[in-house]
Amino acid sequence: MNTAEHEEGMPCWLDAMVSSSEHREALVDFYSNLFGWTFDVGGPETGYYSIANLNGRNVLAIGQHESGEGRWVTYFSTSNIDLACQRISANGGMIILPAMDVMNFGKLALALDSTGAVHGLWEPKLNRGFGVMYEPNAVGWFDHVSEDQSKAAQYYQKVLGTEIGLHAEGDMLVLTRGEQWFASLSQGETSEQPPQWMPVIVVDSLDRIKAKVRQLGGTIVVEEMVVPGSAISVFQDPVVGSYMTVMKEGES
Repeated sequence: MNTAEHEEGMPCWLDAMVSSSEHREALVDFYSNLFGWTFDVGGPETGYYSIANLNGRNVLAIGQHESGEGRWVTYFSTSNIDLACQRISANGGMIILPAMDVMNFGKLALALDSTGAVHGLWEPKLNRGFGVMYEPNAVGWFDHVSEDQSKAAQYYQKVLGTEIGLHAEGDMLVLTRGEQWFASLSQGETSEQPPQWMPVIVVDSLDRIKAKVRQLGGTIVVEEMVVPGSAISVFQDPVVGSYMTVMKEGES
């Protein structure tokens, strides 16, 4: 599915920053081999921001910064980033990177939510965000994991705006916008797992992806788990050990 715009409060982009050119290049190679992405690499003024694309449509990005830890950051679209930052501060979150212009592409901010998970805000100008979603080898879902899913739900409903609703689905809470479900809020099983947003990539075969991850040196963390309408696996990349989830297509 091509995406021209992302509505208020919806996930609109995903990136990770790593601390060295070696890590960035290795991570680009890993994901290129795993998902068939090609990467457009920016210049040094962009932190060599490397944008993955699928048939010419933007998927996500990997950048380079000395403080980068390789953690995937989910960004939410907003038409007023300053107001959204005020909502974050008023609802138990903390701004860790104040709103700033990214050339003429848009404005971004980074924050910790009320559970301690990192997330971003994006006020678009030239760059709207994802160019493709909900197709094999593209992002199709987002899962927030913390020890307090109710606290997370209250935070994101207040920060992302009045359009965002909440639905209970088994042990999960689901964020909605109108009829569209777009993210789950899951209860973490252990305090050793830090609160975080987990990106979910749609794939045509879990078995094929798991075999490829192992071949490329990655680690399968969750072999297979049934979720409403589908099944998922979770892996860690072999470069910085960040988590990513893959979900079988056509069953959600």
